[in-house]
Amino acid sequence: MLLPHLFTSTPSSPQDVLSQFQQKLDSLLATGKYTPFVYPYNAFGPNLLILYLLLPPLNSKAIYYLRYPVFALIIYLSVSAIIECRSAMVTVGYGIGLLNAWAILWSATLIIFNDARVDFKRIEEQGVKCGSRSNRNAQGITTGAYVSDGHSLKPRYVDGVVKQPRQTSHEPDTSEDSHFTWQSLPQTFLHRLDWVIDLVSNFRGVRWNYQITGLAPPPPQIHSSLKDPKPPLPNKQSHLTRKDLIHRDVPTFVICYFAQDVLKYITLQDPYFWSLPPSTPSPFPYPRAIRTVLTLLYVYNSLLVIFLLAPIVFAILLGPEWLGQHAWSWIYPPYFGVTSQVWKKGLAGFWGGWWHQVFRYAFEQAGEFAGRCAGWGKKSQRGAMLRVFVAFACSGILHACASYSTLGNTRPIGGSFAFFMVQPIGILGQRALSGWLKKAGVREKIPTWLRGLGNVVAVVGWCCLVGPLVADEFSAAGIWLYEPVPISFIRGLKGEGWWHWGGRWVSWYTGDRWWQSGLAF
Repeated sequence: MLLPHLFTSTPSSPQDVLSQFQQKLDSLLATGKYTPFVYPYNAFGPNLLILYLLLPPLNSKAIYYLRYPVFALIIYLSVSAIIECRSAMVTVGYGIGLLNAWAILWSATLIIFNDARVDFKRIEEQGVKCGSRSNRNAQGITTGAYVSDGHSLKPRYVDGVVKQPRQTSHEPDTSEDSHFTWQSLPQTFLHRLDWVIDLVSNFRGVRWNYQITGLAPPPPQIHSSLKDPKPPLPNKQSHLTRKDLIHRDVPTFVICYFAQDVLKYITLQDPYFWSLPPSTPSPFPYPRAIRTVLTLLYVYNSLLVIFLLAPIVFAILLGPEWLGQHAWSWIYPPYFGVTSQVWKKGLAGFWGGWWHQVFRYAFEQAGEFAGRCAGWGKKSQRGAMLRVFVAFACSGILHACASYSTLGNTRPIGGSFAFFMVQPIGILGQRALSGWLKKAGVREKIPTWLRGLGNVVAVVGWCCLVGPLVADEFSAAGIWLYEPVPISFIRGLKGEGWWHWGGRWVSWYTGDRWWQSGLAF
């Protein structure tokens, strides 16, 4: 949201910026135009989705058509929160717009584009209560040799060759007594509550029949039990155990923690990352390029830290002993892909293969819905292009709403939204160039390593060209003012203090009516 004259004086430090953010928020709240984000009052929109899905699985037309007014109410409540709620905490302010916009899109995916109460099913172990200790048969994972198309599991092809799963020596105990099934909306309330919460929070569809492509399938013991749809059994299937997760995620988390500390210290040296404009003098040479690269690294590392928390806490620390089927190791595949996708496919590989796919299913469903409304076939060229543009438009809207709900001098349309809307142009442009070179007979004469290097150079150049659109938005929103680590070793050794978490995170807010009272962030 553009707030002219945000700073009453030129900030001398990041703490000065945060102090002026708080002063600005206090003045906005005093006018009555804005309110703090209050839980649970301002989170009723997303919770309304859960309440609707919790209705008993009755064959009722009333429940079926109720989804439309429910969705309309979710839109109203979420948009109201985006427009009216503000926070001096930069992460909360950004999250107000992002999460409420996502609540609208995810609700549309579950109850408008699909009928989740009927269409979606989850893999469950029969005879084991949800949340109780499950049979160790489910502890195992493949390495992504099979992918789901939403209804069945198929072999995954990489460059035309079936990708075989790797082998591991950490084989779990097996038993022939376990049986797994596709579970639709359960009859009992507690079982249904567990099913619905898992559905609403499982954006990638792991363990569900809408699992996105590129993720690891269930282990063979589960494959052999499932019917309708019956997934094909691989000849060789590897397993990912809790020990494998420890080796994969714990060292990565430690490395990311220190990387966060380093990135925080570096960005503190440049006032640009304090929410000041790009014209602010930088201590770095080639400031536009350096700032864009630092932003990409900071975003990637911050997201990776957040994503690693789920497997570390749920599957490693708590495990099936406490969480039962929710701690199966195979339901925690990596969020980011392999960098070789960028080498092989360029910008398309960057977005479709390497970058995280958390929102992918919702984006795909929105694109398919738009295609059906336009009457363009899914396999037609127009339909494919429409789905690509709709996917990036959805991402642009999410990030634009996030920029809008912050206190900084952001440009939601000209910054975040524009950045995502030019991505299809870059992808289609690179594909057109590749097609032209192939048609001219030039591409086959270029060595594979040189084509890969060209893809990497094209991605880096494109990011440097259009990256400032979103980098400036993140900076203006004040995102990098948040403290990513509680203990900073670098700043501690330099005498700037070891502990860096503090301040008021939450307080009690008393509204005009009792239901408007709650925890203010």
